[in-house]
Order: sequence, then C-alpha cells, then structure tokens
Amino acid sequence: MRILITGAGEVGYLVASELHAEHDVTVIDKDPVSCARLQEMDVRVLLGNAANARLLIAAGVKKADIVLAVTGNDEVNVITCIIASHFGVKQTIARVSNPEYIDRPVQDRKEIGISYMICPELTMAEDLASALYFSSMLMNRELAGGRIELVEFKVTEDMSLNGPLSEIALPESCKIMIVNRAGEMSIPEKDGRVHSGDHLLLLCDSKVLPVLKTVLHEDARTHKVLIVGGGMVGFYLASRLEKMGLDVKLIEADQDRCQEIADELPGTMILNGDGTDITLLKEEAAGGMDVVFAVTGVDEKNLLCSLLVKQLGAKKILSRVNRSSYIKLFEMVGVDRALSPGQVTADAVLQRVIGGEEVITLSDERIELVDFVVKSGSKIKGKVLSKELPENAMSGLVLRDGKTIVPENGFKVQEGDRVFVVAMPHAISKVKKLFVS
Repeated sequence: MRILITGAGEVGYLVASELHAEHDVTVIDKDPVSCARLQEMDVRVLLGNAANARLLIAAGVKKADIVLAVTGNDEVNVITCIIASHFGVKQTIARVSNPEYIDRPVQDRKEIGISYMICPELTMAEDLASALYFSSMLMNRELAGGRIELVEFKVTEDMSLNGPLSEIALPESCKIMIVNRAGEMSIPEKDGRVHSGDHLLLLCDSKVLPVLKTVLHEDARTHKVLIVGGGMVGFYLASRLEKMGLDVKLIEADQDRCQEIADELPGTMILNGDGTDITLLKEEAAGGMDVVFAVTGVDEKNLLCSLLVKQLGAKKILSRVNRSSYIKLFEMVGVDRALSPGQVTADAVLQRVIGGEEVITLSDERIELVDFVVKSGSKIKGKVLSKELPENAMSGLVLRDGKTIVPENGFKVQEGDRVFVVAMPHAISKVKKLFVS
C-alpha cells in the first residue's frame, strides 16, 4: 500500500517504523530534526507544512491508499484529511485532542471526509482506567468486541502461580502469552517458570475474568485512587473513575486549572500543589492508596512522583511516559506499568491499517499481539496452527462460531476462525503472510 504520514513525532515515527518494511511510506514534517530521525528507515521524507495542498500533491496524495495525519496540531490534521479525502483517498485518520472535536477515544467522522479521529488522551485514560478491575491488574484491553480480554497483572507471593509454567492452574479459556521480568518481555517457554514480581500477560475469554479474579485471591475492587496531573489525561481519567464510583483525589499545580476541573468533577477532591512534594504526599496519605497515576506532561516529574509514592507504600503505580523509549526505564526502577500517549495512539492507528483486526504493541521492542480472520485463500487454512507459525511466534486463543478455543497441538485452522497471535518483531511479517488471502 501507499501510505502518507504527516507528522514525524512520536506517533508518526512509531507508525512509520512498523509499516515501512512492507509498504511504500512517505512522511511529511516541518521539523528538520524529526525528519532526520527517519533517515534510518526506507521511507521518503519531505520537509514542510502538512496542510499545504501543493506539498501533499508532491508527496503523492492522489495515489495514496491511506493518509495518517498525526502532527501535534489538531487543525492541521483535520485539514490534511479533508484535502486527502477531496483527492480521493479512501481511508484517512486524524490525531485530535481538542474535546470540542472528539468525545470518545476513536470516532468516525466520515461526514467531513475523515475515516477516524483518534484522541491520544482519551485512549490513554481508558487504558489506565481499565487497570482497576482488581488490585494486581495493570492492564485490561477488550478485544473482539469484548469477547476476549488481554490482561496484565503482577504476580505476588500469595498467588498460587509461582513455579513451573506447566503446573499453573488457570481457568478454562485462559493462556499466558508474555512474561515480563524486570522489564524484559519474552514469549513463555514450555519449561519456563513464574517468579514473584513477574508481570504476566494473559488472553482470556471475558466470561472467565471473575474466575481468574478468584484464582488470584482478589476479593475487592480498588477504591482509593490518587491522580497526579490535571491535564487532559488526568481530567479524562478522573472523569472515568468518578463514574465508576471510586474515591478519587487529584493533585494539580496550576490553581486556575484546579478550579476548572473542580467545576466539571464535583465528585473528585481537587488539590492545588506539586505532586513531587513529599510533605503534600504524606499529608494526603499517598502511601495508603490502592493505585497512583502519575500523568503530568513532564516525564521527570512523573518518575519522581512514582518513586516517592512507591517509597511511601502505594500498592500500585502507573505512569505516563511521553517518550516511548523511557517505558522500560520507568518499569525497571519500580513503576508497575508505564505507557505513552504516542504508543497507544500508534496502536490505534495500526489497528486500522495493518492486516489484523486488532493490533497491540506490548513493549518498546515492538512485540505485538495481532488477531487475524482466516479467509478462503489464507495459506494457513486447514493446516496445523502450531506447525505453521514461525519461531518466536505463539498462538493464543481462537474464536470459532462464537466459542473461545485454546488451540492445542494438532489444532487445525478453519475458514472464519479469528486467531490471536503474539510475535517478536522479526516474526510478525512471516505471521501476516500465513493469513493473507
């Protein structure tokens, strides 16, 4: 496919790095430094304003299959997509943050020539809020219209999960896909072991989540929440948690912003102060929180806040990281989960561009979970799944006729199956070829 990306920032860079090997990619950006960063890839790079129709024509917009407008300027992205739609581009995707334009993480705006608007802040807030289903949970993503869940949680001493993987008794229709040990992610091996402190990523039938919760000895929902940072992510997150009936405190340094949030969220306690002030954190009992979200717009503040509340005894810490390359660093020093607006937006974009129905990037090493629908002409149709998948790729669950199946050795793929596969970066393209019609 011919793909035109406008904006070479965090989102544009991540999307280009994923797509350039198999597609004809052109990137436009007005920042010479951002453009220079793309020179390591096999992409065409143009310097200039993405909303300039002449530059878009020079970039080949008339022949583009997809236009991804992901600059940091909402208006530029909207104008770019409208121009592209005028030139006949069938799929256009705009990154938009202004709440006057969008009120959901992903929104269809075909009536104005935009296939999808994607809001990084709303997408991140939804992702963070999903981690509150039970106390050890760090992530909970709905897949396949809510029938499948991708769950990440931290293994503790009191769980019956420590020991050989082969001996772990999980609920039916659950499978361990990734083991994250001290920031290093890997696909589990047959003779592998689980240790206390590991993060496990599981695929589960959504119906068995309550059973999994019981297996992990989780009896109560998270109740006490502290949010540090009252920007768009913090505001959206507080709004979401307030609706869930949780006890929410929010710390914001700007007094005027505190008043704005207080007017909108009467059920949230708004505190004017610095989230890295140890005295304030002690006064507000940050150490007794079930979960702390550090979501200011400054990575250094988020990291310092996270380390302070961890030292005070907070049970779970999730942090915003503006640079995806810092995710591993944050998790290495004790943050339970770090995620970036750029990463979650890139995932949302790739989900609508790449071959699978769902695409989730599981680490900064680009390990991906992708699910594919087996079509009549797919190479893998009728073959044994475990034998066809390349090394460093593993199947998870399969949806067949509305039922969830854990594919065992000898399982043969049928037309219409939705197959969830996790793969390391160098194996992803090989997996895709198996499912292409």
